[in-house]
Amino acid sequence: MKLPAALTPTQSRYAALVLLLAVLSLVVVAIAWPVLRLHQHYDEHIEEYSDHLSRFRRVAALRPDIESAVAAVTRQDGHKFYLQATTSTLAAAELQNQVTKIIESQQGRIISSQSLPAKEDMKGGKATKVAVSVQMAAAMVPLQLILHRIESTEPYLFIDQVTIRSTQGRAYRPVPGVQPELSVQLTVGAYALPTRAKQ
Repeated sequence: MKLPAALTPTQSRYAALVLLLAVLSLVVVAIAWPVLRLHQHYDEHIEEYSDHLSRFRRVAALRPDIESAVAAVTRQDGHKFYLQATTSTLAAAELQNQVTKIIESQQGRIISSQSLPAKEDMKGGKATKVAVSVQMAAAMVPLQLILHRIESTEPYLFIDQVTIRSTQGRAYRPVPGVQPELSVQLTVGAYALPTRAKQ
């Protein structure tokens, strides 16, 4: 096996220069690449946080409008939308009384009515939802008026569930001018505030 001939001094210098440039290039790339990636990472985060900041500034600019809207709502008597009773039992009785009056004022006939358990305890200082379950009979037009009155009265009443069934069989022949009665099961809810929250 023949060994390669030795390099001349000029070739040695060029080879050393090429090796030096290659090593320097590797060192520069080894240092510059992570630094560039790190800068890119920070640039992305700066852009993201700048976007968040501009959104927060837009929301903060709405603060005076929101505060004036909250003040306008606060000036209104918001308590008129709640039942006046201060305990869940009294609130359920008040609700049952209101629903009964509405149904009877529109020629509806109550078959049964019972109050349901309250959703929250009034001792917590929050509004408590009370509900009553009512089974009734009414013709189509009075039923429509009853449902409308329940949904449009103050304090606000909410119809949570309605089941309407015909009381007539399949062989029923309608009589002109007479509306057949429908059997209706509905759950009506309302909210009551504890005494402290009303002040």
